[in-house]
Parts: sequence; structure tokens; C-alpha cells
Amino acid sequence: MSSKVRRCVLIGLCACPAPLLAQRGILNGIGRGPGRVEREPAVEVPKYVNPVNLLIEHRPALALTDSQFARVIVIKRALDSTNGPLVRRLDSLQRLFKGGLIFSEPSKARRDSLADARVTVDRTMADLHDNLSAGREKAYALLSESQLTKAQQLEDDAQKAIDQEAKAKDKGRGGRFGRPPV
Repeated sequence: MSSKVRRCVLIGLCACPAPLLAQRGILNGIGRGPGRVEREPAVEVPKYVNPVNLLIEHRPALALTDSQFARVIVIKRALDSTNGPLVRRLDSLQRLFKGGLIFSEPSKARRDSLADARVTVDRTMADLHDNLSAGREKAYALLSESQLTKAQQLEDDAQKAIDQEAKAKDKGRGGRFGRPPV
């Protein structure tokens, strides 16, 4: 970068009012990069493994025949139709209850709404897992022994990756329920 360009950038930053820079997160660390204040989602939807999608993604590794693959696709479409409303509900709850206030306590009404939303997320996730289990059973019934072993290993690996990601996320913020009080 030339010295003229650097000088123009510095003059522009100095001429810019501090509140404007603060809104953008340049001065106070809110924004992108290390040291930022990050809002935790008020309602968090846990990630989950879809074993039927794993079969489709790893078709070559599992050596699925064309007829097996076609049947798995039928199971996937039925599962997607069944789970579609559940996934939309979870997405809506997560969007509706984005991270709250950073420096103040939520009102009683907000806490009650959050508690209801978390119960709804738990129930919806239970329904989603029930549907996925039924789809897994149907899809796994189509597989040979060697394919079944590989499919189960793929599912275990995917679940371990999700668990490790959740553990790292919890470690970074002091546990599932946030940082402990000081």
C-alpha cells in the first residue's frame, strides 16, 4: 500500500466520529475478530445426525447398488416430508429468540417465553429423532452386513464430530448454561 493511500485511510479514520466507529465495532471490540462480545443464542437448536443422508453422501464408499440407492432416496424423501415442518419450527424458534440483551437481565415475560421455547425445542427434537430412527431402520434394512458396518461407523463418526464441536463450544463459554457467576 502506498504512503498516500495509508495517509488517506488514517485521515479518514481520524475524521470519523467515535460513536460511528463504536457502532461498527472498531473501537470497543464488538464485531469481527478476537476480543469481540458475542451474543449467545437465547434458544439453541442442537445439531443432529441424519443417517439416511449419510448413506446418500457416502454411496460410493458403501458401494450401494442402484436399487438400494433408489430405495434410500424414497426413504429420504418421506423423511424430509415428515421432518420438514419440525425443522421449520426449530428454525423459526431460533430466529425468534435470537440472543438477548448483553448487559442486563431479561424480563420475567422474556424468561418465561424462553423457557417455553426451550421446551418446544426439546419436544420437537425428540419427534425429529424418532422420525430419524424410523428412517434409519428402514434404510439399514436394505444394507448388507459389510455395508451396515460401514454405515454405522459413518454415523458414529458424524456424531462424535458433533459432540466434539459442542464440547469445544461449551468449553469456550463456560459450560452449557453460560459462564459461572463471579
